[in-house]
Amino acid sequence: MKWHPHCRVLSSRANFKVGGDIRPSEGQKQSVLLYTALDMSPLVEDPETMSIVGWDPVIDEVPSACEGHETKVSLVHHINVYAYPNKPNQVSLQSGRTYSKAEIEGLNLQESSFRMLASHDKLAGRYLLPKGYGIPLLEEHERAMVEHHILFPKCWAFGKDVPHSSGFDLYITTKRRMRPAALIGALNFNMDVQPLQGSVEWVTRISANNLVGVVQPTGEWPEILAVHLHTHDVAHTKYFEVQNADGSLAFRSEPEKAGYGLQEQSFFNLPDLGWPRLQLRAGQQLLQHCLFDSDHLREPVHYGLNHGEEMCAPLLVLGGPGLRLRSTLLSSDDGFLLQVHRRLQAWLQDVLDDAHRLIRDVFG
Repeated sequence: MKWHPHCRVLSSRANFKVGGDIRPSEGQKQSVLLYTALDMSPLVEDPETMSIVGWDPVIDEVPSACEGHETKVSLVHHINVYAYPNKPNQVSLQSGRTYSKAEIEGLNLQESSFRMLASHDKLAGRYLLPKGYGIPLLEEHERAMVEHHILFPKCWAFGKDVPHSSGFDLYITTKRRMRPAALIGALNFNMDVQPLQGSVEWVTRISANNLVGVVQPTGEWPEILAVHLHTHDVAHTKYFEVQNADGSLAFRSEPEKAGYGLQEQSFFNLPDLGWPRLQLRAGQQLLQHCLFDSDHLREPVHYGLNHGEEMCAPLLVLGGPGLRLRSTLLSSDDGFLLQVHRRLQAWLQDVLDDAHRLIRDVFG
């Protein structure tokens, strides 16, 4: 814990052993989700008066358990810090203890009720909110936990425990007059991209009806402060749109490379991307487009956290005085496919061939 007049750095590292007792169960392939209750004791102030103004991932590398591999590898695919509701009659998570996904669900804690406080995806960097904005650390009857998604390489030899430690340094301020900010996003549970369909786009949408929930009933609509258009490495390109209530386009970003890397996986404030200010308005909807060359696919692509599975998941930082703090996940299955079917491509090619033959017959 480091101290500054109005700033604290809270370590949210989790320590556990993976590869032995903690390993994928049947049906999980190479993927494990773990949840560690965040220790708030280093904060002498009331967490309900504090705000997060940024974060820095602290990622551990471990010796590879793949046969013939002597290098160190990172097993972290993503880390999220969540505030979760802790009602008076609910069992509290034990500070510092790590829980499995089944244990979390057994305590009736559902992701749909979580409020995200910080997020890191593989190879992403540090993030700082725009000056003057902060994500409230805890509201009344909230507690915090850290989610780790561990993704083992396909070659991993399970059976031996490997000590692991990763998490965040959370930058927290005790300054009270911060403009409120929040993380909101959507997932693509219903993704279905079939092979041999040519070039296709999957679109994940945050509808106007779902977006209404982020605004106080009499409040001013917030603006988008920062974006992370999350994908894995099956999609090759991504871009973002804001559509007006009448279907017209309010904003479309330039297409950018999907996949893994510092640029591809980090949050960026809008000025750093060269985007204009995006003040949201009633009736607008937000869309992330993810492009695939399905002719290169050997099997269908669906949503998932494992190798060969894909996400098309916008994660945004909103801010403004009218912002309503709520759970981060606004939708999980509001998505659709845009595609040029091979049948249509063949029909168009037939039309062109007929036109060329006609021209040759008429003009020699």
